[in-house]
Amino acid sequence: MSEPKKLHPITYLSKIFKVGKDNLLTLFFAFFLIAKNGFNFEGFGDLILPVILLLSAVVGIIFALIEAFTTTYWVDEDKLVVKSGLLSTTTKEIYIARIQSVEATRNIVNQIFGGVILDIKTPGDGVKLDTISQYEADELTHFIETRKESMTSVQADEEDSIQEPRKGFDSFYQLKLKDIMLMSMTSGAMGTVLAVVFGLYSQLDDILDISARLEPLQKQIASGWLSIVLTVLVSLIISYIIGIFVTAVKYFNYELTYDGERLKIRHGLFEVKERIIVVNQIQAIEEKKSFLRQWLNYTSFSAVITSDSSLEEGEDDIFGRIDILPFVKRNEGLKAMAQLIPDYYYRDVEAIIPKRALRRYFQVPWLIIILVTGIVQYYLFDKAWLIGIVFLVITFISAWMRYKYSGYRIDDNQITVRESGLVSSTIYQLQEDKLISVHMKDHYFLERAYLASIELRVSAGSIFTTATLKLIEQKDAEKIYNWFMEKEVAEYEES
Repeated sequence: MSEPKKLHPITYLSKIFKVGKDNLLTLFFAFFLIAKNGFNFEGFGDLILPVILLLSAVVGIIFALIEAFTTTYWVDEDKLVVKSGLLSTTTKEIYIARIQSVEATRNIVNQIFGGVILDIKTPGDGVKLDTISQYEADELTHFIETRKESMTSVQADEEDSIQEPRKGFDSFYQLKLKDIMLMSMTSGAMGTVLAVVFGLYSQLDDILDISARLEPLQKQIASGWLSIVLTVLVSLIISYIIGIFVTAVKYFNYELTYDGERLKIRHGLFEVKERIIVVNQIQAIEEKKSFLRQWLNYTSFSAVITSDSSLEEGEDDIFGRIDILPFVKRNEGLKAMAQLIPDYYYRDVEAIIPKRALRRYFQVPWLIIILVTGIVQYYLFDKAWLIGIVFLVITFISAWMRYKYSGYRIDDNQITVRESGLVSSTIYQLQEDKLISVHMKDHYFLERAYLASIELRVSAGSIFTTATLKLIEQKDAEKIYNWFMEKEVAEYEES
């Protein structure tokens, strides 16, 4: 492992695809301008902007290929060293003892050619090897895990403790096809798909004139309202199917294995991801469930880790959240989490939001909605009041949910916080020694009402995650703040 090694040849193709994906909107806009104005040298002025956009993507590809060609990696004693660059050289040194998790990703191209994208995460600046061979990825991962284990054993010997040999990974949880389908049907992916579809439709309509092509069909429909209803229903059904497909592909063949100290998570169809997480390096636990899933008695659990590498990659887990049990019966999930990560308490919170806080949740949004609706009603649309009423009702329901279900619970060195919104709620299990700050907020009017808000922050991903309780009793906010400060003072005095 001490000899410098280069990346897999498929890296060059992977880099081209990645730059293309990162510049997808740029390329789409460039081709949109060309298609709209036509590729005519007589109107060369209209081609300047799209040509510049295309050249920026080409330059990005060239720099990415140079980076791939010059990247080498090797192990130097207890450090993983990665070096890249042609004129300006960048060298990263990652201490093996600080590695929190190792993630192996194989997209469809890598699955064909035997490549692996290895993402090594630490509490600070991680490193990503894109792409190395499957053999080299297994060899490096094995070396890192073996070296970390030997370093832990040495530390245990120095402390005169008995270090039990680590056992292999055992299958702990698998997501079956019927669970994936039910998870997909109760997820929020449909809203995302709708936003993308309608956004693309407005752009493609300018090029392909879709509205004109659908006009004969619209004339066959007797009522304009019927046309709108049918369009909405068809859009919902299509987006629902696409949402189910996207979720099913992402969580295909999901499996969680456990060896007593580490979690290994593997899932995906076109892009297979495999992650190894050290349990004692988890920063917090999150339980998230929609009210529909809550009604069906299903929930999801995720772990929060800290690493700066996600910020560079632009991944979904920039906030450091990694699914552990993405869809599980709640009672079974609580038992499983108690086995997997036993250092946390998994107990329900106490609802503590006072009634006098309820109106304060919706009074400012109501004022804004009424003002905006009034302006639109007067100048633009005489039926705007109907939309305004809908938004008023939605805002009130959201406020009621927050009032009814938000709360907290303190157990020794852990605080459990539940945030509730319109359609879902999140429960945070936070340990005092992992918290980086606690902020208590109030102002003149809240002080008069004996109310306050409190924020608890823990390191997560490349930034942090925040659990917030808004407009709770002032004495509850002071209780939480004093709990944190007393623990901090006690730890400082002990050190």
